[in-house]
Parts: sequence; C-alpha cells; structure tokens
Amino acid sequence: MSVLGLVLATSLVSFVQAAGEEDVFELQPEIHHVFREAEKMPLAAFSQLFALITLAPWLILLGGWFQLGYTPGKVVSELTSGPTLRTVYICSFLGSLVGLEYLFYLYWTQLDLIQTLSYLGGLSIITFFTGQRALSSIQSRRRMNHDEKK
Repeated sequence: MSVLGLVLATSLVSFVQAAGEEDVFELQPEIHHVFREAEKMPLAAFSQLFALITLAPWLILLGGWFQLGYTPGKVVSELTSGPTLRTVYICSFLGSLVGLEYLFYLYWTQLDLIQTLSYLGGLSIITFFTGQRALSSIQSRRRMNHDEKK
C-alpha cells in the first residue's frame, strides 16, 4: 500500500469515529406548531348565485323552447313521431350533455383535474358524434318537410 492510501484510510477512519462521537441522543426542546386559522366559507347566497350561473344554460334553453312554443308534451310527441333512430340520436346527445354537467359536478365535489380531464376527453368525443348525428337527422327531416311543401 502506498503512503497516500494509508493517509486516506487513516483520515477516513478518524472521520467516521468523530461522526460517531457526535451522535448522542439528547432531550430536544418541544416544538410548538402554529396553525393557520380556518378559512372562512362564502355566504350561502354567494354559493347559490354561482350554482344558478352554472345552471343558467339549461334555464336559457328551456326558456327559449317555451318562447318558441315547445312544451314538454309537444317535444315528446315530436320525438316519438319520427324515426326511432332520430329519437335515439337526439336522446343520446341530450344524455351526453347531462353527463358533461354531472362530470363538472363531480369535479367540484370529488375528482381532481387529471381525472376530470381524462373523463372529459372521452365524454366530449361521444358528445361531438352524438350531436353531429342528432343535428344531421334534424336537418334531413327539415329538408323533407321543406321539399314536401314545394
């Protein structure tokens, strides 16, 4: 062994022994934690206002339907009077819209952003295709009604 090796080995042994002498367990002072005050909850009226804003598109949709003269009975009779496939397309599109709203509710109550985005990716594809099919079926029916009037 060389002199340099002996010097390194000696210094390493003395370093390890010195570290062992300092490892003495002693009574430490008590740690006092200071916690933040609890966050204040918003007023109930404030929460209700934003719930109403969230539901506003549905309320506007229903209001528009009533203004145009579409009552629930008339809508159901229109859905059932046409082809079954058209009814399936329209109901599946409306169901996917309700699913999106429910997903937003779940995001608010229990899901995190990554989970919500993964579900939103799949559900938005379904909503796109069902909406495209529903609107195409409505357009073809309007074309047939327009051609019959001529």
